[in-house]
Amino acid sequence: MTELETNPSVSFVVATYNRSDDLVEAIDSILDQHHRPIEIIIISNSTDDDHEHEKEWFCEEGQFDRAEVRYCHFAERMGAPKAKNRGLEQATGEIIVQLDDDAVIKDPSATDCIIETFREHKDVGIQAFQSRNYHTDELKRDEVPDPPEFEMTPTTAYRTTNFIGLGVAFRRDVLEKTGLYPENFVYGFEEMDLSFRVHDTGYDILYTPSVAIHHKKAPEGRLSSIETKERLVENRIKLALRNLPWRYVVFTTLFWSVYGLVLTRQFASLVRIYRRLYASWREALTARHVVSARTIARIKSRKTMLFCWWYGPHPRRLLGPDGDAERLFWET
Repeated sequence: MTELETNPSVSFVVATYNRSDDLVEAIDSILDQHHRPIEIIIISNSTDDDHEHEKEWFCEEGQFDRAEVRYCHFAERMGAPKAKNRGLEQATGEIIVQLDDDAVIKDPSATDCIIETFREHKDVGIQAFQSRNYHTDELKRDEVPDPPEFEMTPTTAYRTTNFIGLGVAFRRDVLEKTGLYPENFVYGFEEMDLSFRVHDTGYDILYTPSVAIHHKKAPEGRLSSIETKERLVENRIKLALRNLPWRYVVFTTLFWSVYGLVLTRQFASLVRIYRRLYASWREALTARHVVSARTIARIKSRKTMLFCWWYGPHPRRLLGPDGDAERLFWET
């Protein structure tokens, strides 16, 4: 576990799709950060109209014609994991911060806080940020990782199982060990897949509420409701197949298949899910790397996403004194 340099370079990666107005505010909030040196890498998948706006901002003498800003446009629709990966591949900083294009960092000292937290916790490979509603400043409980104890609240720092991709910081050397996001996860759970691999290296994930992201959750660029539901079921099964022992794969597939039927109320949706899973079966088996018993024990001890032989919210997160059955409809 390597020491950070005295004044580490920090890369910011923002993947964007048809949210040009939101993107401007996201970039401005990064440029307002006190820390230097930084670089900002924009990976755009935007279609014609938004792309034309973006070109004006990043061209010579444009609003973001700056040495620390790099803009890359890809014409084909890549999906979030692949777009994020293209940005992570280009990042050169010791620390890499990933930010959604419809989110902003309002505190200009946030980057300094990220650096100091990594210095203080040498075994932490990822920091998960707090998410707050952009318009109301309310804590977005469904966009922060669960604490390890049921009575804890997301107002204090704690070690956690996973991170939410709208705002997160990585040590560069961690990603060099784990690899990047699985690119065939079209929507959802690519963060949990990477989280499993981070824990398996011996690094940990720290929820850091002192760094807050204000998230708009803009509707532009999102999948249709029915496809979102299908992908969330499909990717939960893929995640188990890629990372967990076979007993978890069986129980996870059975449970989330029933859940998918209840959620979509369409048998055709389940057929589409299974067709996609069958088509990617060989690829998933090739990528399969079962995490260690130590990693499973760590995650189970935090009472979050593994219980008995299945992957999903701990039953007390759903049905306990402070449980919330709506968690079944959350995206992670």
